[in-house]
Amino acid sequence: MREIIGIMACDLHYVISNQGKLPWNCPEEINFYRSMIKNQIVIMGYKTYLQMPDSFFENHTAIVFSKKIRPALKPSVMIASSLDDFYKLKGLPDHKQCYLIGGAEITTFFLENKAVDHFYLSEIEGFYPGDVFFPMHLMNNYPKTLYKSGPGFKVYYYGNLKE
Repeated sequence: MREIIGIMACDLHYVISNQGKLPWNCPEEINFYRSMIKNQIVIMGYKTYLQMPDSFFENHTAIVFSKKIRPALKPSVMIASSLDDFYKLKGLPDHKQCYLIGGAEITTFFLENKAVDHFYLSEIEGFYPGDVFFPMHLMNNYPKTLYKSGPGFKVYYYGNLKE
């Protein structure tokens, strides 16, 4: 099975979004995120898909999880409604890594089903208004290692999540 790497950002209270947008401005963290997922396979929920600009899909193979049948999406996008569907997808480039990029529902689903191998979680300094939160309770049993730090953020690495 293909390795799944989670990558997301949250504030110190685990906020990841506010009304469909990032509530902070942290360009260095965005650059880190973009450098990790550039030209890779990305997995996201349907709500996250709707928030992404069209240009995002030019540099990624995207897999969108949705419980409902959806009309045709962008040409570079595949749909899955379950982990079984995901594991049966054909045509994914073998040389690319697979990143779970959000949102909270799909991340919770993947973590609860032990379908994530590693996770890079950026913690943005400060507290921001938000209506969507990272499921941190699912990460509490895993050791975290400081992976990178920059102005206004720290990236923590969580490994061996399937154990």
